[in-house]
Amino acid sequence: MKNVLIGLLFLGLTSLAYAQDKPANADKDADVEEVKLTGVTVKNMNSNYLNKVQDPTTPERVVQLENTAARYDLTSSDIYDGNHEAYEVIFEQTNGRIIATYDKDGQILTSFEKFTDLTLPAPVRNSLYKAYPGWTVHKDAYLVSYYEGTDSVKKLYRIQLRKENQKLNLKCDVDGNIL
Repeated sequence: MKNVLIGLLFLGLTSLAYAQDKPANADKDADVEEVKLTGVTVKNMNSNYLNKVQDPTTPERVVQLENTAARYDLTSSDIYDGNHEAYEVIFEQTNGRIIATYDKDGQILTSFEKFTDLTLPAPVRNSLYKAYPGWTVHKDAYLVSYYEGTDSVKKLYRIQLRKENQKLNLKCDVDGNIL
C-alpha cells in the first residue's frame, strides 16, 4: 500500500513538472489568437458608488450587501417600466439594510445604509479603548449616506459604551476619530 501511494505521488508530481514546458524553438505569439465575442456586453455598473462607500476598513458583511446593491439589475425587475425618473429598492439582511435610489438607467443616485452589531474596525476599537478604558461596547451602528455627484460620503459609527451603571453614546468616523 505504501509503494502504491508513493508511486501515485511520483506520477502526479512528474506530470505537473512538465505541464507548462514549451519547446525552445516555439514562437511565443503562435499560441495566442484574438477572439471577438458578439452579443456580450460588459457593464461596470455603479463602480463610482462602490469606490466611494467602500474602503479597507469596511466590514465584510457591509461589503457583501453593497456589492449586491451595486450589481442589482433594475431593468430586469418587475417594478421597472422605464417611465419613472427614479426607483427605490430596499436590500435587507440580518442586522443590515440599504435603501438605494436608482435612475432609469440603473445607476445609484442615493443610498442610505444602516448596519448594527458589527465588529468594529481596528482604528475605531483602538481609539475607543484608549479614550475610554474599562468601558465596553454595548450597541453599535454603522451609517452611510451616499449622494451621486458629490465628493463626500458620510460614514460614521454610533456607539453606546457601558461601564457599571453608566451609559455613554458616541459618534466616531471610520478612522477612529471621536466626533
